[in-house]
Order: sequence, then structure tokens, then C-alpha cells
Amino acid sequence: MHFLVSQCYSWEGYHLVQALLEDGHEVSGLHGQSLTDKETHLSMYIGRHAMFREGMRNTDYKAYISFFGAVDKSIENKSSIDICYAADDTPEREKQIMLPILYGEWMPRDEEAVEWNGKRILFDDEYFQRNALPIKPVMQTISKLLSGNEDIDNYRFYSKEVCPEQEDRAAIALTRNIKDDLSALHKHYAQFRFFYG
Repeated sequence: MHFLVSQCYSWEGYHLVQALLEDGHEVSGLHGQSLTDKETHLSMYIGRHAMFREGMRNTDYKAYISFFGAVDKSIENKSSIDICYAADDTPEREKQIMLPILYGEWMPRDEEAVEWNGKRILFDDEYFQRNALPIKPVMQTISKLLSGNEDIDNYRFYSKEVCPEQEDRAAIALTRNIKDDLSALHKHYAQFRFFYG
């Protein structure tokens, strides 16, 4: 299958493109004109993959995936999916995947906190500890959802601790080991701090 992903060099887009490529899909990536140092760094990882191409191709995409409502209206695709953070002021769309606060390699962060949805949230903050999910398994799950036979409607990701107790197909609960995950991420940050900027 072939997917079109906007904001492909953002840290979220990068992880989704990686998951799609790992699942054997072709990916066309779109991004703005100028890249930050981190986005340029991430572009070197996925840009070398034989199944990835930057820019539009003359093909029928399985889905067009945009991040945070940055939909290009000139791109017509029967299956357009928006991926955004589940903030209180996020408008509901027909086909949308809502994310909780995420953590992972290359995330916007400093020594003590993550930058999320315009806010600085400490790693030991109760909200982060209860709700945050690792980006890699989230994007791997999204890749599986996108390549399924049925159309995507609305999905929401939760940590197992806070997932609503209901038989809701749209609620996806994931487990995590936040202590070990953060330990590994702090080591990665210490090693590659320059590229996190």
C-alpha cells in the first residue's frame, strides 16, 4: 500500500513514516519549505529508505495522513485522516486519530520537561506520569489501523491506567513502562542533545 504523509519530518511524522516503512508500505512525504536542524537530521534517516519518496507522486494513495489539522485542500483523497493531540479545544473531525501526550526519541524537550501542545510539562508531573504513551508503539498501531481493510473513523489512544471502561472500539489502550522508557530517553537525549533543539 502507498500512503501520503504530511509533516513527515516532524518528530511525530518521522515515527509514523518509520512504522509504515517497517510494515512494508510505500510512503510519499510532504513537509514545509524550510526544515529545522532536527527535521533535517530526521530526514536523513527516512530519506535513504528505498520505499520512501519526498513529494507527491502520480499514484492512488491508500490514505492521506495529515498532522494537527494541516490538511492540504488541493490534495484529493477519499481517505484523509488527521492525527492530532486530544486537547480540550480540538475540533472533532470525521476521520481523526486523537493522541495523548507522547514521549520518544527526538521529542521536543529539555532536561526536565517535554514541550507538548504549547505547554512545558515536567517528566515527574502527575498528568505526564498517568497519561503519556511511548510514540513508537502508538505509531506502529496506527500503521496497522491504516493498512486494515476497513475505513478509519475516530480513534483515541489512552494509557491502560486511564482508559475509559467501556466496550468502545475507538478507544485504544496501551501499556508502558514509563520508568524504563524515560531512563533510555534521557540517555538518548544526553547523547544527541544538539539535534533535539
